[in-house]
Amino acid sequence: MVNIKSLLHFRQKPTLANENRTTFTDNEWNGVRKQFIGQVAAGGVLFMLWFLACCSYLFGTLYGSSGRHAALHILAVDYDGGVVGESMAAAYQQLKGPGFFTLTYKTPEEYPTEEDMYHAVWEGKYWGAISANQGASDRLSAALQGGEAAATYDPTGALHYTWNQQAYTAFANSAVQSHMQQLVAATRIAYNKINGTRVASFVNQTDPAAVQTFLNPISSTVSNIKKASFGPSILLNTVSMAMPVLQQFFFLLVLNGAARQHQLYNKMTVFSSLIVRRVAGLVFTLGASLCQAGYYWAFREDWGVSGSQFVLTWMTLWLLMHIHLLILDSISTVAPMPVMPFVVLLWVFLNIASTLSPLELQAGFYHWGIALPGHNAYSVMVTIWTGGADNHLYRALPILFAWWLVANWTTSLAHIRACHLAKKLENEEHMAGGHVAKDEEAGHASKGEGGGNFEGGNNRMSMSPTLLERQRTIEEVALEQRQVYGPSIPPFTRRATLNQ
Repeated sequence: MVNIKSLLHFRQKPTLANENRTTFTDNEWNGVRKQFIGQVAAGGVLFMLWFLACCSYLFGTLYGSSGRHAALHILAVDYDGGVVGESMAAAYQQLKGPGFFTLTYKTPEEYPTEEDMYHAVWEGKYWGAISANQGASDRLSAALQGGEAAATYDPTGALHYTWNQQAYTAFANSAVQSHMQQLVAATRIAYNKINGTRVASFVNQTDPAAVQTFLNPISSTVSNIKKASFGPSILLNTVSMAMPVLQQFFFLLVLNGAARQHQLYNKMTVFSSLIVRRVAGLVFTLGASLCQAGYYWAFREDWGVSGSQFVLTWMTLWLLMHIHLLILDSISTVAPMPVMPFVVLLWVFLNIASTLSPLELQAGFYHWGIALPGHNAYSVMVTIWTGGADNHLYRALPILFAWWLVANWTTSLAHIRACHLAKKLENEEHMAGGHVAKDEEAGHASKGEGGGNFEGGNNRMSMSPTLLERQRTIEEVALEQRQVYGPSIPPFTRRATLNQ
C-alpha cells in the first residue's frame, strides 16, 4: 500500500520545490512555448494521419469482400446425368451472383472420379469441389416407390463436396462451406420444383421410408482436406503475422544499443562486426521463431499436426523473421530517426493486409501483396499444415529467398556505410580534442606572459568563444552516433543508485 506521508515528504525535496522552477506560462518560456506546442502538434497530427492511412489500407482489403465471392472458383461435375444433377445446376442458377462462389463445370471425362476432384482442390486449383454422384437419380426414384430401396436409401449419397478449412479459415467457413450448404439446400428445393409434383402421385404413401425419402430427397457428404476448427486458428493469418515484424524491431534496438555502447563499428574490423551482427540476428530469430511456433502448438486443441510439421513451421518463421530483421536493419541505418516509427507501422500493416483475406476477395489494387514476405510465408505454412495441399511453393519460396538475398546485400552495404561514418566521427572527435588541447596550452602560456594583467584577461575572453565553437555538446555527439548505429536503447547494465 502506498504511504501518503512518504509521498508528501518526497514532495518537499528541494529538487521538486517551486522556487527552483517556473510555470509553463512564465515569460521565461515565451520562445520555447510556441516551439514546443508546434512540435507536439505536428508530431501528433502526423501520427494520426499515418494511422488513418495504414488502417484505411487494412480495412480496404476487406471492404466489399462479401460482394467478390464470385472470384472463388468451385469445381463441379455431374456424374449423375439425371434429375439430381439437373437440380444442382438449377439451384446454382438461382444463387449465382457476386456474393456467391462460381461453379466451374467440368465433364466426367476430365475428372473421372471424386478422387480426381479431391486432388484438384488439394493442389489449390479450386477452393472446393461439388459433384452429383453417379446413379443418384436412379436410387432416389427407386426409394420413392418403397420397399428395400426406401429402407436403405441415404439422402447424403446424392451430392458430395470437398473444401479446405485450413486455407484462410474464417473465409473458408463463410465463403466456401456456408455457400456449399446453401447450394445443397437449394438443390433439394429445386428438385421439389422440377420433379416434386410428378413423383407425388406414385410415392408409396403406405411406406414410411418412402415418405421420408420424399420429404428429404437430397443431402450431401463432405470431405474436409484439413480441419481447423480450433479457437486460435483465426489468429494464424492476422495478429500472428504482425509479431515477427515487431519482435525484430525491438531486438534491433537492443542490438544497436550494445554496438553503440562498445563502439563496435570504429574499433572492430568491418567484416568481423558484420559477422557479429549476422550471427546475433540469426540466433535471435531462431529463438523467436521457436517461441512463435511453440505457442501455435501449445494452443492447437484438436488441430491434427505432427512434430515434423512443427519443425517446418519453425523454419518458415525463422526465414520470415530474418527477412524482417534485415529489411528493418537496412532502412534504420540510412533513414532519419524520426522516420522509423512510420516505417515499422507501415511494414506491419502491409504484411497483415496481405494475409488477412484471400487475394481473390480483395480489390485489384491490393493484389501486389502477393510479393510481400508475410503473404508468402503464410502460404508456405498452409501447405505445411495441410500435408502438402494448396501448394504454391513454386512461387512462395523463390519470393522469400529473393527478399532474403536482396535484404542481406542491402544490409551489408548499410553496415559498411555505418562503419565508415563511425570511424570518420571518431577521427573528427580526436581532431577536435587536439585543437582544444592546443588552445588550452596557448591560454596557459598567455596567462604566464601577461602576468595576470587585463590584457591577459582579454586574451582569455577572446579564446572562450573559440573553445565553445570547437567543443560539441553531448547531445550533438549522441545524435551523430544514433545516425551511425540507428535506433537503439541502452543495454541492461548495473549502475550505482543515485543519492537521494
